[in-house]
Amino acid sequence: MDTKLKKSKAIVSLVSFFLSIGILIATAIFGISFLVNYDYAMQYIDDLYQEDYQETNAFRSELSRTLNYILRSMNAYSSTSTGAVWEGDDLASPYEDYIYYLSEDNNSFGLDNDTARNLLYQAGTSSDTDMYTNDTEHRNLYRGTLPDGYNFRLIFDGKTVSIEKDGKTIDVYGDGFYRSNAGMWNVPGYENMASNSAYEDLRVCLVARKVPVEPVNGYSALYDITQRGAETLLFLRVWGCIVILSVILLVFAFLWRKERRELSRRIAARTAKMYFEWKFVFVILVIILTTGFTSSSIPSNVIFFLLSLPGYYVIAVDLRYNRGSWRHNVINTMLHRHAKHRSELEQKLPLERRLLERWDDFMKCEAVTFGIGLFLSIITVGLLAPITIALMVYFAYRYGKQHRQLAQDLGRLTTQITAVQQGGNTAPLLLPQDSDLREAAHSLNDIEQGISTAVEERVKSERMKVELITNVSHDIKTPLTSIISYVDLLEQEDGLPDHVKDYIKILDEKSLRLKNMIQDIFDVSKAASGNMDLQMEPLDLGKLVRQTLADMDEAIVSSQLLFRVDIPEQPVTITADGRRLYRVFQNLVTNALRYSLEGTRVFVTLTEETGAACVTLKNISRYELDPTVDITERFVRGDSARSTVGSGLGLSIAKSFTEACGGEFSVQIDADLFTARVQFPLS
Repeated sequence: MDTKLKKSKAIVSLVSFFLSIGILIATAIFGISFLVNYDYAMQYIDDLYQEDYQETNAFRSELSRTLNYILRSMNAYSSTSTGAVWEGDDLASPYEDYIYYLSEDNNSFGLDNDTARNLLYQAGTSSDTDMYTNDTEHRNLYRGTLPDGYNFRLIFDGKTVSIEKDGKTIDVYGDGFYRSNAGMWNVPGYENMASNSAYEDLRVCLVARKVPVEPVNGYSALYDITQRGAETLLFLRVWGCIVILSVILLVFAFLWRKERRELSRRIAARTAKMYFEWKFVFVILVIILTTGFTSSSIPSNVIFFLLSLPGYYVIAVDLRYNRGSWRHNVINTMLHRHAKHRSELEQKLPLERRLLERWDDFMKCEAVTFGIGLFLSIITVGLLAPITIALMVYFAYRYGKQHRQLAQDLGRLTTQITAVQQGGNTAPLLLPQDSDLREAAHSLNDIEQGISTAVEERVKSERMKVELITNVSHDIKTPLTSIISYVDLLEQEDGLPDHVKDYIKILDEKSLRLKNMIQDIFDVSKAASGNMDLQMEPLDLGKLVRQTLADMDEAIVSSQLLFRVDIPEQPVTITADGRRLYRVFQNLVTNALRYSLEGTRVFVTLTEETGAACVTLKNISRYELDPTVDITERFVRGDSARSTVGSGLGLSIAKSFTEACGGEFSVQIDADLFTARVQFPLS
């Protein structure tokens, strides 16, 4: 029920909108026409309220036209030879419908027997005043009593006009100046509209009936004046009621405007499927309906206008909701279908084959156009040469457009590849559906997505590994502390056998080594996760290196290595955490003592390089080093046989702590030469 109610409201609102807007527009047109012809319109309105039709402007205008036409006709007739026919441009006149002056007896001009029912006339010259008349009784209309039923007489004496009505003389000329907008008699004799000298010998008399009677066979303009006034008054009253109705309908159209808009969208959805050619024909038909059937009847024109209004509404709805609908035409559709079919065929070919096919098509079009155009240009003496050139330029433009699009897509693709290679976060590359590189862009997006997923998985795995190591290290520290404590207690026992003391000594060494290893793992995990607490402060890097070497002097002296230290005396200031950096150099020295070849030298140098302080430690490895292995990774050792006591965390800790303090740590392997480099910016 709700759906039916909405449809009914939409239809009622739409119909109300049509009728109300149409009526209001027609009213506005009437109003504009009234304002444009204000003087004549006011005269017409005055006529509507005149009870005596002989007091109307229409009556004065009608008799004025009749008089002037008789005068011109008689003057023209007197200028022609006897027996001349009243045809041709010289005698053409807009008053041909008003032939009241012709007589049956003198049928030189043709005769309407019905004319005399409302208007009698006599026309002639000063010597013969009744040469022409439609009075069958041949009375003297110039003088004497008027025939029964007639009360109006107009006489032209060759220069001026005199009028008598009901026995009283009427003022014709007023102040003597004729003004077209004043409803005056349009007859000769005014100062600004003097009589033609050729009319001086002519005499005309017009006698009008007091109450016009309906003509039997013909047409009577005087009778039409009385009828037209009554019909116009009726029309105005009816039209007033229609305007009131249109206002009421407009209220309904406003109240149900949402339903009307929804219906308009549905109409637009239907028209969107129509080709532009059919829409164009529809517009022409609507215009023809509006203007092609216009007539002199105002009601007919209004009816045709209202009938054409729905057509204009459909056109307006289509223009509002279907922007650019002109593109949906038969020719464009055929071209798109052809292009789509060709594109589907091209998609099956490799990219290089597609480009070659397009180049071949372009060259064929250019060659055929040039050949045919040259032949036709020779035949037409060069008249078709511009068309040939235009076609060749068009084909070049089409090919160039495709080539530019390919170049743009290729540039976007290479930019995306560079961004992916640099590891930046980029949005997926979306190319048009008909792009030749769309598949390549899609593949690149898949690769980028795969890389991103792999990196995320690796980061997640590393984070889980660090968390696992941290948690396990923390959980192991508690029982390990108890083991170390009990080993200390066992060492304090008296009377233990020697072999038991040896066992306790081994337990003590291994537990301490395990403790240091767990601490190293814990430190590496904190550094890798970024949770390390740092106390950054300015410090002398040379002093820190000398202090580290001094603290490890006993181990250095007991080793079979010779240390060569080159540290400047002046301070080399950097900003770092002294405790963490001390651990870095301690691990580097320990690594050198543990893995250097016996009897070799270890070089420790501190230099300043372009705003940075660099500590370098070089030694000859006891074991053969693999340059493809990153020994700064956790649990990676230079001793592949793992015969030493190292954990493989020393260099990893050194690197992590250096980077955490804002420095750079690097390792270089040249054959057996091992070089560790720690660099910090100078403060």
